[in-house]
Parts: sequence; C-alpha cells; structure tokens
Amino acid sequence: MDKQVDMRRVQELVADLRDPRPGIFYTDLLLSAGLGWACFAGAMQPGPAWVRGLAFVAAVLLLYRSLAFIHEIFHQQGMNGFRRTWHALSGVPLLIPFLLYLPIHQGHHNKQVYGTAGDGEYDQFHGRAGAAIAKLFVLNVFLPLALWVRFALLTPLAAVLPPIREKMIPEFVHMALRMPFRAPAIKESARAEAMRIEWWCCAWAWALVAVGVFAGWAWVGAWALLVIAIATLNTIRALGGTHLYVEAAEGRDARGQLLDSLNVDSNGLVAVLLCPVGLRFHALHHVAPYLPYHAMPTAHRRLMAQLPAGSEYHQVTVKSLGEGIARLREATRAVSPPAETA
Repeated sequence: MDKQVDMRRVQELVADLRDPRPGIFYTDLLLSAGLGWACFAGAMQPGPAWVRGLAFVAAVLLLYRSLAFIHEIFHQQGMNGFRRTWHALSGVPLLIPFLLYLPIHQGHHNKQVYGTAGDGEYDQFHGRAGAAIAKLFVLNVFLPLALWVRFALLTPLAAVLPPIREKMIPEFVHMALRMPFRAPAIKESARAEAMRIEWWCCAWAWALVAVGVFAGWAWVGAWALLVIAIATLNTIRALGGTHLYVEAAEGRDARGQLLDSLNVDSNGLVAVLLCPVGLRFHALHHVAPYLPYHAMPTAHRRLMAQLPAGSEYHQVTVKSLGEGIARLREATRAVSPPAETA
C-alpha cells in the first residue's frame, strides 16, 4: 500500500473546516487571560505558601494558553478585533506582542525558506542537540530583561537614532528560535499598527518600574518569573511537538514540511496543557495552515481514519511529547551536515 500522502486528498478531507468561529476564539481568550491574571494576583496575596504556589502555577498555564493565540493571530489575520483584544490581555502585559512574531513566522511556511538558514523558527541541531537545547533554556532566563530593554529603552531611542531601528532592533529581541538571526522587516501594511503596539509596550515596561517603586519589587519579580515559566513551557513544546530541526540547504514543499514535523496525538493532561490552541497538531498545520485551532482535532481524526493505515501522516504522529523529543534526538544524531552551496 502506498504510504505517500496525497496532498489533494488531505485538502479535500478538511476543506469544510477552514472557517474560524469568533465566539470560540473570544470565549477561550477571555477565560484564559482573565482567570490567568486573577490567579497571578491571587498568588501575590498573603496566605499559605502552597495556595499561592498553586495560584501561580495556574497563572502560568492559563497565560501560556492565552499567549499561544499569537500563532492563530498570524493565520487568521482578518480577525482584527480579536488581535486588538489579545494585545490588551496578553501581548502587551507580557511584553510579547505580535510584532515580535510576525516577521519571523511570515517566512516559516514558505517552501523556499522553510528549514534553511533563512528560517528564523528553525535551527540546525545536527550533532549538537544537547548544547542547542541548553542554550534555549538559558535564553529563557534572560528573556524578561531582554524584553524590558527592547521596549523601555530601544523603542524611544529608535525614534531618534535610526541605526537602532534599522540594525539593533531586528537583531536584538524577536521570537526566533535561531540565534543570532536578523528578522526581516514587517510588511508595510502592518507597520502602523505594530508601531502603536510598540509604544504601548514601552509604556507598560516603564509601568513595571513604577509598580516596583510604589507596590514592591516582588510584583516585578513575579512577572519576570511568569515570563520565564511561559517561555520554558513553550521551549519544551517546541522540542517535542514541532519539527525535527534537520536544517537543509534548500526549502521544502508542503509534503517535505509534513515529514519534518510532528503531531502529538494525546489527550493526556501534559500534552493538552503544554500544546494549547491547536499546537498538538503541528504536522497537520503545515499541511493545512489555514485551519483554525478549534477545527484541528476533528481534522486530525479524519485524516487518521481516512488516509491509508501507516501513511506518512500516521508516521509523523507521536503519542507524547517525550516520544517527540526522542524522535528529534534520533534525527539530529543520524543526519549529515547540509551540503555547501556555491
């Protein structure tokens, strides 16, 4: 039986699922962010340490879920009101606005760019998976400070010093896995909104200083720990549920991206919490990137049931994040370095 995936058949099977349902988006975001910030505030109140600790863990998980909508915002860019709401509840308060993600992700699905040195969401783990993974976790520790510097200092300086806007900002802080990496410019149509959000982030960064001075630096420290914890969860997800990180000299088409990606076919608590908002189905996403997150479980079940048993789609599906990490280690240990180009 042919194991190769028929991409046209895949498109046919999920064609009716492509329309986003705004009610689901808003309800999910409002509950996740609202409860998340309430738990964060609760964790800062006097009381038993175990109660405060549980509240903080809940805040991390809920706000991680709300922040994960940044991926949906890219692929559902017609939902302008939702993007503004997301910025108010998650992007600005966490200092991780859409403008840090937009220029990185816009090349990731391009078949000429995917998996090459020009793909900011990719990196070469060949022969150095352990060191590359360790670097990601170390960078997470410094993320809150880097975000504060990016918006509190670089945003106003960039307004008067063009070299900061043209060179330092594209290279300093963005949501690229590959470091160092120069982010491409944000498209002209999105620049005005991005600039407004950037100044809101600048205002919030300085508001954090005011909070520290007048309410206590424990609040700022807790905010920084929150950002580090969210980034750490996302790193674990990226290692076990996205790609195999075998860089190539040339990009890959949709089928090539499928074979380099993973689905985590698990309803277990760990997978659901660490891969929120459709992120359990990353291989599916690279086959049908237009699908909204709420449609992805249905789409995945259809493909698993109706594609030939043992197909390539079945082969890129794992049962846990642990199995996904094992796949990554195996792939990066066996691969040869990418061929040099002239």
